[in-house]
Amino acid sequence: MSTNESAISPSGDARRILSRRKVLAAGGAAAALGAAGAGLHLSRTPVGLVRGVSRARPVQGDLVLPAAVEVVIIGGGFVGTMAALTLAERGVSVALCEKGVIAGEASGRSMGYVDSQLLDPIKLELVARSKLLWSQINTRIGIDTGYRPTGLVASLPGEEELTGAEGWLGAIRGIPGMEARIISGTELMRVFPGMSDPPRAALYTPTDASVEPRLAAPAIAEAARRKGAVILQGCAVRGLELRAGRVAGVVTEKGPIACQAVVLAGGAWSSLFAKSLGWSVPQLNVYLSMMGLGGAAGGPAVPLSGEGYGFRPQTDGNYSLGVVDFAVPIEPATIANFRRLLPAIKAFWPMAHMGFSPSQFWSELRTPSRWALDRPSPFEAYRILVPPFRAGPLNAALTELRRHFPTFEQAYVLERWAGVISSTPDNMPVISSVAKYPGLYVGSAFTYGLTMGLAAGEALADLATGRVPPIDLRPYRLERFSDGSPMAFRS
Repeated sequence: MSTNESAISPSGDARRILSRRKVLAAGGAAAALGAAGAGLHLSRTPVGLVRGVSRARPVQGDLVLPAAVEVVIIGGGFVGTMAALTLAERGVSVALCEKGVIAGEASGRSMGYVDSQLLDPIKLELVARSKLLWSQINTRIGIDTGYRPTGLVASLPGEEELTGAEGWLGAIRGIPGMEARIISGTELMRVFPGMSDPPRAALYTPTDASVEPRLAAPAIAEAARRKGAVILQGCAVRGLELRAGRVAGVVTEKGPIACQAVVLAGGAWSSLFAKSLGWSVPQLNVYLSMMGLGGAAGGPAVPLSGEGYGFRPQTDGNYSLGVVDFAVPIEPATIANFRRLLPAIKAFWPMAHMGFSPSQFWSELRTPSRWALDRPSPFEAYRILVPPFRAGPLNAALTELRRHFPTFEQAYVLERWAGVISSTPDNMPVISSVAKYPGLYVGSAFTYGLTMGLAAGEALADLATGRVPPIDLRPYRLERFSDGSPMAFRS
């Protein structure tokens, strides 16, 4: 399928049912936030970032900095590791530089859904490509990422939700790689035996899947390293080296690396790196809370996005539980870019818990936008930053889960965590060259980072080596923020 800016959008009803359930897509949250819900209020829970530890499986990296490679990748999440794997498999010399550890932040803190439900059709070519790559990844790399073709069910408790889902199904009819249907409450009971008070209907996407965030990006990074990629952890990139206005290398905290192309896949940090170079990626950060549950043997085998919560069975027999609650920090960058971010802010507004951390606000206000490349950068001061989880909403979600699924009555909490996702004004990621700096490419603001990450990484590898990507990247171009393109928020 070739998508473009005039692709069909879901009906208003379909957009409205991008409700609280969709917060649970762990990277799909931003798409959900246009739904009606609780009013905006200032949260009493701290809404800021703190130094944390990685949830991801440790990866053995390289210790020796190469003098030169063809491509340098900044960022060790799903997008960066997939770009590194793709390049290494093609025989392109590549070094991946991660300021902390592989999947130390957002990519290791996802809910684990590979999810296409209720997305704007313009995104589905990218999603379908990524789904295909996910379905092949374990065989391709010979390491378990936790990928399983589980499907995904989302409850439709009312007439409005049902009508909206039907409208979305009509909008995606005929799109390759997309398969979804409405199932009745009776069919739902066959999928979830023992479920109490089931909704009258649900949306079922059999081609959706599950991945283990703790395992996936580390496994891809290890495979890339086996193929010849250099994986450098604890190695922040401070800036670019240019020759005749074109990328000629990077300067890291451990020294320079000459290269012909750079891929910026730094997640929430991409905007700061871009700012240091005099351009911008307008991003709005959102924090989501989740927990791990044990003691629910014999529980459901299919992930569910329900009313107020969502769960996913893990490969180890435990469960991930996502809460329908999110926090939006009041940050200097958000205030500075308020007008540009307005479409996203309006979509987030009905359900946002705005939070203000004076210490974090002041710290970010003092963070320089430019720095000398022979001095420590802000990236070296904060190796792994994570938001605090919100205990109250997590406890409420667990109560609701137990009400619908008695098998969770004796379940106990193994872990609580939170993660950061980033949205743009139109809720579309950026997968693009950077005209101001030939040889620089950016992949950022993936609200569905796990779902889209493999196709995005592959496309960035294509761009960095002059190949034509297998998907249309025009909807994701960086220039849309400056060329007068309308900024309509897309689910």
